[in-house]
Amino acid sequence: MTGLQMALAIILIIISTALIIVVLLQKNREANANALTGGSDSSFFDKTKGHAKDATLATITKVLGALLIVFALATSGVLLFVK
Repeated sequence: MTGLQMALAIILIIISTALIIVVLLQKNREANANALTGGSDSSFFDKTKGHAKDATLATITKVLGALLIVFALATSGVLLFVK
């Protein structure tokens, strides 16, 4: 492996690990489904309490996902063109 391949592989591993952590930190969407069926007695303020955190984590997930795709393609491109 060349130095460029090694650097891209390390960056890819770091981005993958960060993406996994951010996804695991997000709130479970199935918990919100109980409110539709009447299974929740929470107030309006309880429902909007963590909305800013969820929006931030969703944005971070989208950015890390895009970076993962870019670096995966870059890594595979380097592997194809470098002997």
